[in-house]
Amino acid sequence: MNFNVLPNLVALSILVAVFWAISRKATTERLHLWLAGWILVLLHFAAQFVLPPAGPWERFILAISYDSLALAGAAFLISVSEIATTLQRQLLLAGAIGIPTVAFINGTVWDIASPAYYYGWIAAGVIAPLVLFGKFARRRLLWTIFVVLTTSAAAATMIWVVARGNSDLGLIVILTSLYFVVGVLYWDRYRRGTAGVLTSVIGFGLWGAVFPLGLLLELRAPSVKVESEVWNIPKYLVAVGMILTLLEDQIEKSKYLAYHDELTGLPNRRLLDDRLEQALAQANRNRSKVAVLQLDLDRFKEVNDTFGHPVGDAALQQIAARLATRIRACDTVARSGGDEFTVVSHVADAREAGILMSGLETVLSTPILVGGNQVRTGLSIGLALFPDQGSDPDQLHATADQAMYMAKRATRGAALTRPPRTNAVHGAYLPAEQESH
Repeated sequence: MNFNVLPNLVALSILVAVFWAISRKATTERLHLWLAGWILVLLHFAAQFVLPPAGPWERFILAISYDSLALAGAAFLISVSEIATTLQRQLLLAGAIGIPTVAFINGTVWDIASPAYYYGWIAAGVIAPLVLFGKFARRRLLWTIFVVLTTSAAAATMIWVVARGNSDLGLIVILTSLYFVVGVLYWDRYRRGTAGVLTSVIGFGLWGAVFPLGLLLELRAPSVKVESEVWNIPKYLVAVGMILTLLEDQIEKSKYLAYHDELTGLPNRRLLDDRLEQALAQANRNRSKVAVLQLDLDRFKEVNDTFGHPVGDAALQQIAARLATRIRACDTVARSGGDEFTVVSHVADAREAGILMSGLETVLSTPILVGGNQVRTGLSIGLALFPDQGSDPDQLHATADQAMYMAKRATRGAALTRPPRTNAVHGAYLPAEQESH
């Protein structure tokens, strides 16, 4: 046994345990792929630890060691690839990268001499990923050029080393290319200059550079001995960077949820109040008007009781999406309650506010389809206009609420005469002389 590997084996075991613990709390495909990658790296070190100096098991264990390291790179690559958005695509990409890679590596381990064998797997390793990229990737010119040039350069280098009778050097090309590309994909996935992302990108770049540098030292300066801990520093940089990236993501998510509704993604009451304050301040400066519309879904409790809360939640998401299409980018639509929404919009006058209300009234003009169910609910809208119906947020909210409840009472009164199973939309507006403070 190679006890020089033991410290790295212990350290990787701890890292795998950390990623496993994190994956239990945050079950995402990306995190599962990261965990799979680190398990494969751990398997690589385990194989190095038990690798015998000679004997019938040497090549078998050596193949496991090399295959694990290459497949770990493939797992990391898939985790940050833009085309691996579904399990099916992940499996396709894993096969397109993993099968040719493992076949080539095992050919070198078991001393397969036929160049045709290697050329065939090189061709498969180029064509299959490029076909998947062409089918599923977004059409970005610079990104396409990078993928084609990187893949072509790696293939050309591997063909060259095979032609020179050094097919075992193909392993160096594979590992260098894999980890270098993962670093680029990692940056492309996150595109932010935070400590976690930069540490991971630099770590993957150094990880890829370890293989040619190790070969270069072996050929040019065989007397120079570099401790294995030095060569393994990039791995730990990547691991630390990934953990920091997860922490940064959690912080960003917490910030987002502090101001947004988790179900619909709309601003919540906290962000709504801030947006309304800003709108009123701007309207005061420009001597303009602001419309505050309070929207309430009628009979929505019946939807939850009839179809269940999952269907009700899906319906709320669709309603939120429909509302967002009815307002301008400079306006705000927020989820202010369970089945209540609020719209804040700069308007020129009451007529323009009425046009906005009419546009919102069309949101439920067609039924909502959720899992084959037709969800039907009504909509009551109340409008308050700044400064006509209020000079501060509390007054505007109170007036809009009062107008909305008037519309809701009208909805109930019309229910006896309205044909069954139709959507109802009612709106109300309190003129200034009916304003209630």
